[in-house]
Amino acid sequence: MFGTLFLKECRQIWKNLTYYILVAGLVFFYGSQMGTISQLTKPVPGQEGSYGTKPSEDPDKVMGATLALLAREYEENSYTAYPVGFYKNVVLNTEKAEKVHQILKSCTGLLEGYTEAIEQTEYQEDSPILVGYQGEERLSPREGLTYEEFLEEMSKVDSILGGGSSYSRETVNENAQDPLTYEEALESYEKSLYEDKISGGYARLFCDYMGILLALLPVFLAVTRSLRDKRAQADQVIYARKISSGAIMVSRYLATVVMISIPVLLISIMPLMQCVYFGKILGVSVDYFAFLKYFGGWLLPSIAVVTALGFFFTELTNSPVAILIQGVWWMISLFMGAENLVGKVGWNLMPRFNSSADTGIWQAQFPQMIKNRLLYVVAAVILMIATTGIYHLKRKGVWGNGRKISGNHKRVS
Repeated sequence: MFGTLFLKECRQIWKNLTYYILVAGLVFFYGSQMGTISQLTKPVPGQEGSYGTKPSEDPDKVMGATLALLAREYEENSYTAYPVGFYKNVVLNTEKAEKVHQILKSCTGLLEGYTEAIEQTEYQEDSPILVGYQGEERLSPREGLTYEEFLEEMSKVDSILGGGSSYSRETVNENAQDPLTYEEALESYEKSLYEDKISGGYARLFCDYMGILLALLPVFLAVTRSLRDKRAQADQVIYARKISSGAIMVSRYLATVVMISIPVLLISIMPLMQCVYFGKILGVSVDYFAFLKYFGGWLLPSIAVVTALGFFFTELTNSPVAILIQGVWWMISLFMGAENLVGKVGWNLMPRFNSSADTGIWQAQFPQMIKNRLLYVVAAVILMIATTGIYHLKRKGVWGNGRKISGNHKRVS
């Protein structure tokens, strides 16, 4: 019975115009944003300055760049932080702002005029990686300030801001960048080939792009499916059937998730074939299941929770308000992700990793990624349990406009 109900729901979605608009949007977005992927290129020795950058390990550079950042944010009284991984713009009251002021004075030896004292670093004009780049800002620390003292003062700033800022001990080195050496670039290249097996890195890039749309589009399909029976005035007929509420809602939910997943998996075949081609050229093996694995672990939880939210709020309100709610959540998540395209996962609905390389950074972030995705899987399950409960109460006539089921059809669970 459940299998028949599931297939029926899939056929209903197949006939839904909203579904084809969703598929067209996915195809267009993939073509415009990712399209043809480029082949990995082995770094050539002797091109220092063109291999990319990494967080600095130079205490003087870290202190200078961090103090310049703090001076800018202090003058504007606008601080960027990511408490528990979510973006937050922090505006301090007078008392806390004065504490930051005292820390700036202690670290720089200046009483005021912090932004005026910021210096712009200069780079060689012939450095390929730095073409068009204006350099880093630096504010010199006071003479005699040790790196440990600096870290302690920055930790105080991080505490004042509520944590998750650029001033914690774990993140201050990201405020300044050092160029990668040839050896480091070669190591990154070999990791892409032999640990990611080429397709792993491009699968992450694929999920990064497709995750943007899949954090929004599924809600439209969920809402239209939930409202369809009400528009057709078929809800009372369904309420009276002996099929359990759980079977009805789960079949609808799974059918929606599966039908959204199918075009995404079909689209992923295109970059996979390109990876296979690159593998033959470079003479290395390719992970044929990389896109499938990353889809299941990365994109499927997003589809699951957004679809569940759509069903929940539509059953709760008998209206398409879920689209507005998800739209707001999507905008917030998109804004959060724009600040962390590579290197930080946090708890964002659409985690970003806009790079087909940087395998080492990905490996460091992977444990947080697991926690992030599990959170949304659990949220999806909770939402669907609540949705099924509301739907069951409607069938019993206890909730909303549902009419109580007659004595011959009371077996609802």
